[in-house]
Formats: sequence, structure tokens, C-alpha cells
Amino acid sequence: RNGASIHEFCINLRQLYGDSRKFLLLGLRPFIPEKDSQHFENFLEAIGVKDGRGIITDSFGRHRRALSTTSSSTTNGNRATGSSDDRSAPSEGDEWDRMISDISSDIEALGCSMDQDSA
Repeated sequence: RNGASIHEFCINLRQLYGDSRKFLLLGLRPFIPEKDSQHFENFLEAIGVKDGRGIITDSFGRHRRALSTTSSSTTNGNRATGSSDDRSAPSEGDEWDRMISDISSDIEALGCSMDQDSA
């Protein structure tokens, strides 16, 4: 953010991305500090960006929910008790692979939609 307030940051993002690409802002969620996440969510809602609208927003929404689920499962005490049930939790590598796959699918979908727009 370069020292800007979260409010200024959001305004600058809106100008940078513009109306036609504002849905891509959902992809920034994992990079927004926890203390600013509620303001960022309110900003997304205010500009009309919500989860569940098409391929792109769906994969970003899944990523956000997957991170929340993973975080809570590692802090609920299962690891502290010495449980050896590592098969239930995906590895960090698996999580990254899934995330990259989702992003790749989103990029392909963008390419197809841009081809249709120019035709």
C-alpha cells in the first residue's frame, strides 16, 4: 500500500482496474491484511463485486473459504494432540497447486470472453 490508508488504497485500486475489470479485485483478498479485510469487503460490495457471479468470482471465493477452513482446522488443537491424521488436511503444496489451477482456469475464461467481445 505504500503507506496509504486502506480507504485511499481501495480508491486507487478502483481507478487502476476500472469498471470492466473490477471483478479481478476478488483475487486480492488473500493479500489484504486481516485488520483491513472488513473495509476491503465493504469496498467490494459497494462497487458491486460479490461472490458467486460466474467462473472467476467462484474460484476466488473458493480460495478465500479454503484458507479460512485450513486456518481453523490447524488451530483447533488437532496438531497439538499429536494426531497423525495428516491425510485429512491438504499440504501447502497441494493448496498452491489448486490455487494455481483455479487462476489458470480463470485466465483461460477471460481469454475466451475477450475473443467473443472482439468478434
